[in-house]
Amino acid sequence: MSSLRGISVSIALALLMVVIPSFANENSVVRFDDVPEDHWAYAAVNELRTLGITDGIGNNRFGLGLEIKRSEFVTYLVRLMKWETVTPEKGSFTDNVDPSKWYYPYVETAYRNGVIPEGVDKFRPEDPITREEMAIMLVNALGYGGLAQSLNSFGSDFDDVSENEGYITIAKDFGIIKGVGDNKFKPYDTARREEAAVMMMRMYEKISTPVKELHAFYAIRSYPQINYIPYMNSVSFGWSRMEFDCDEGRVVLNTASSGGNDFYIPEGFTEPFNLARESNVSAQLMVYADNNSIVCPDGEEIPLLEYILTRPELRKQAVSLIAGHVNNTVKEGISISFDGAVIDFESMKGERLKNAFNDFLRELKQELDVSGKKLYVAVHPKRIPGREYYDAYDYKTIGQIADRVILMAHDYYAKKLTEAEMKAGYVLTPLTPEDELYYALKAITDRENGVSDPDKILLQISFDSVQWNVRNGEVLNDEPLKLGYDRIYQKLSSGADVYYYPINGNPYMEYTDETGQVRTVIWYENSESVSDKIRLAKMFGVNRISLWRLGIIPDYENTGGKNIKLDIWQSILNGTAKR
Repeated sequence: MSSLRGISVSIALALLMVVIPSFANENSVVRFDDVPEDHWAYAAVNELRTLGITDGIGNNRFGLGLEIKRSEFVTYLVRLMKWETVTPEKGSFTDNVDPSKWYYPYVETAYRNGVIPEGVDKFRPEDPITREEMAIMLVNALGYGGLAQSLNSFGSDFDDVSENEGYITIAKDFGIIKGVGDNKFKPYDTARREEAAVMMMRMYEKISTPVKELHAFYAIRSYPQINYIPYMNSVSFGWSRMEFDCDEGRVVLNTASSGGNDFYIPEGFTEPFNLARESNVSAQLMVYADNNSIVCPDGEEIPLLEYILTRPELRKQAVSLIAGHVNNTVKEGISISFDGAVIDFESMKGERLKNAFNDFLRELKQELDVSGKKLYVAVHPKRIPGREYYDAYDYKTIGQIADRVILMAHDYYAKKLTEAEMKAGYVLTPLTPEDELYYALKAITDRENGVSDPDKILLQISFDSVQWNVRNGEVLNDEPLKLGYDRIYQKLSSGADVYYYPINGNPYMEYTDETGQVRTVIWYENSESVSDKIRLAKMFGVNRISLWRLGIIPDYENTGGKNIKLDIWQSILNGTAKR
């Protein structure tokens, strides 16, 4: 499948009159005397105690209605994030120099972990914290400070926010903080302790929820990792490609290797399929097609998907073929039936094709429902405003039709450098830039135009790499080279320099050849970058992950005392509900 990490008075009561998640076992903690059971923050406040984040202000009182101080807020954060506290001999702020103060280690720990920006002389521990300051601290605690800085230029959704827009936007998009009505945020208002408790628990719920579905594709030389199938909740077999027979004027679902088809049913196909069945893993048939494929009916060149989907009679053929193969695929005299279909139609643009794709999905879903089959749909990501993208994917409608929606937010790197870029030595080409992934997740979970139920969404992670060779400051290859992860592992083990800045979304390594003349830069994925993607998805309520693909998922042990972070498979497993 091709395609495209901190966390911060008067907040109106209505701001927090929302349904608070059910947190801890209500019988597992001694309740605060000053928080009634019918209070809107009851569950969150008592969960803070259960988690050991606060024991209140004494005498079994939480301090309901009191403003929360900056020192108290960072203490909550440090405990929530489970950071090991530090107690340096010298404090980092002119008003945090006494190690005997209860908050001293918490302020220093928060500073050490990037919660408090550098270049600040005073911390003001006794001051009530403002809403803006909470947003900044929350976002920094989560590790998205760099992302927030990059989003400042996009402005704010709130009329009264003109500074630190990115921080407030992120905290709002994550559902941690909310506005106060009339499109206002009131950034300089202070907050009460219970309000901070609710924000903390909103954040905690997101970062502590495990991945609830792990899906992977089995296609194109996946057999080396066939033993991963039992660990999945669902697997989709990339064994078909939709085509058009110009001579006969009909749609074809090609399951053979003819015509250069990579998506074919391989020999021994029953082994992975039966393993999925024996492991109670849902099995789908993936149907691939690319709109860049050209057909020539009557000598006219038209993109494949546009040609088929905009013609009702051909669309009907496609629906019939797909439903038929899902229900009964026969190869070598062996018949198998899938649990559903994954529609991976790529590179589509335009309103006409968007509408036709919606019609096709409705018709296919109706046909699949007859036999109780599921429908998964893979979609391209929306991109940062001003950047071109494949826009024929109506998230809202697709989300209403499909059982699952797979967001293919990867492969953002440059596919070809211009001559000017080569001469300039341009190699800043991460696979999945953090800002792009953020925007893609924000768009697909948008309440108005996105998938209304984020529980349907799977974030797809792809294991690609991009290599550039540079000599005398100029890039030698105009198109990216690809390096397999076996070779990447070898290079990392032999001492290549590695750099990882979360804003890039990916690590890159550098090394120089034996002549000392050519510098090689390789962008790739590691366990840290993958974990960061999964956590970002969780912040948007997306707790399902798709992997492209089995056969290439890095799963390497560290050697020679070096932590090369290519144990990606184990890292993913550690964060899933099914192990």
